[in-house]
Amino acid sequence: MHSTKKISPLLLYMMLMLSIGISNHVLLIPVLLETAKRDAWAGVTAAILPMIVWVGVLHVIIRKVGHRHMGEWLRQHYGKAARLILIVLAVVYFSVTSFISLADTVMWTNVTYLPRTPKLVISLIFMLVCFFAARAGIRAIAITSGLLLPGVVLLGYFVASANLQYKDYSLLAPLFTHGYAPAAKAMAYTSGGLFELVLILFMGHHVSSAFRTRSLIVLAIILVGLTVGPVTGSIALFGPFEAADQRYPAFEQWRMVTLGKFVSHLDFFSIYQWISGSFIRVSLMLFLIPDVLGMKKRRSRSFLLAGLSAGLVGVTMLPISDVVLLYFLSNWYFPGISVLNIVFGLLLLVLSLLPAARRKEKA
Repeated sequence: MHSTKKISPLLLYMMLMLSIGISNHVLLIPVLLETAKRDAWAGVTAAILPMIVWVGVLHVIIRKVGHRHMGEWLRQHYGKAARLILIVLAVVYFSVTSFISLADTVMWTNVTYLPRTPKLVISLIFMLVCFFAARAGIRAIAITSGLLLPGVVLLGYFVASANLQYKDYSLLAPLFTHGYAPAAKAMAYTSGGLFELVLILFMGHHVSSAFRTRSLIVLAIILVGLTVGPVTGSIALFGPFEAADQRYPAFEQWRMVTLGKFVSHLDFFSIYQWISGSFIRVSLMLFLIPDVLGMKKRRSRSFLLAGLSAGLVGVTMLPISDVVLLYFLSNWYFPGISVLNIVFGLLLLVLSLLPAARRKEKA
């Protein structure tokens, strides 16, 4: 691929911050609070340790694979069977992630600020934008991330500081009143979500320069911070039990914001944050499906993306209640995605360290 069509590591990190950040804000936080209550923030903070280990695993793989397409690297060194297994797992991963992000965004939109708009209309419009972004390519998605992320970050600091007057951080203690199991579960859920950094391995061939380990560690710390902040804020604002009962704790924090006595109802700013993250996440997952399949013809990619987009809209129209979706997130999605991320990372680590692989690379 021509270098002008590649992206810098910084743009890739910004794209991952929006994609993983929206997942942790919207999907993960309700699960953490429901699972661990007050201990959730301790479990999230402890997740920094496995994240640093995970960065070390990714560093070893990146050094072996370089900027080559992951599927092609596997095919060259381990044959078509290894490549096929990777492709099947990756396509399932990207498809399920796209559906979960779309379904939750449509449900939230319909419940909060567009209650009279049919879900089909919301889903169609959102997926149409994501389709064109995925069709335009990773550079377009990355540049859009660079434009959207500063606003998302500034609004995050704004809502956190504006609600300081209502927060009581003494509610963060005492910890471990029900043992260490709830915090351990919160750490496992958080680590599984943050292990999505494995996506870097599927996008290395689109990056113009080498990844630095220090940059990856900083990114991991930032992503943990993006989860700790809303969790502690929700507990300090609403208490551990009220926060656990809320479906969208991050959104509820916006509903508390006021500027003086006469300016309130600033929760519309949350729409910008939520839609920005969901748009980047769904667009990126859509783009990665034909990319991991190795499809190079623009026409074929467009047909596949159109089919995927239509399929996602169709599945979103199924009569899935919010209770069922939350149950699926807690009991299937996050445990499953954790296992899949670990399988990806460890499998590729083993393959990159095998002596047979080294001999073939020298040949």
